[in-house]
Amino acid sequence: MRNRLVIASFATSALLAGCVGDVGSEEDARAGWAPTSTVLAMGASSAESSAGATAPDENPVLRAGNAVSVNYDHSCSSGSINYNGNYFFDASNIGSAVDFDYQADFDKCSDGNLTIDGSLDYKLTAEATDAGSNLTYSYSGELVWSGSVEGSCAIEMTSSFSATEASAGVSYSGKICGYDAAATLNVSL
Repeated sequence: MRNRLVIASFATSALLAGCVGDVGSEEDARAGWAPTSTVLAMGASSAESSAGATAPDENPVLRAGNAVSVNYDHSCSSGSINYNGNYFFDASNIGSAVDFDYQADFDKCSDGNLTIDGSLDYKLTAEATDAGSNLTYSYSGELVWSGSVEGSCAIEMTSSFSATEASAGVSYSGKICGYDAAATLNVSL
């Protein structure tokens, strides 16, 4: 009888260890997203640099406005994010346009306080003109946070940034961790 209790106890513990509940509040969603978006953007910048994207005039592929394939591992404080997809830069007309479309796979990526696992489809469409600039980021996937925030977070959202000489604004739409992204993340500049 005692052996059965020990076995049942181990089996229950193993099941519970493999299950992660949802993030518990809007505050947790906000607290988890802040370091996630920071490390995601830093890694994307490094991924673009690895493709030669920072010097389009020196890269005939980018100068022509063609997509460049990217497969880049970004090191976090511990763990990593793999960016796999395409980067596109076109400065052939008056303004310039930038797009990327990555699958970002987090593998125990940590900033020291939060560890991130999971995958996001991560896209950017950006356009700059003499009048200003517009950036639209799209995020789709599921992450698991541990550390300063605990739980899983399904993300289906868009963030938009627009700027002119006179004003700037950021807005969010969609869902983050089951919460309205606009209510959870919108900020005033």
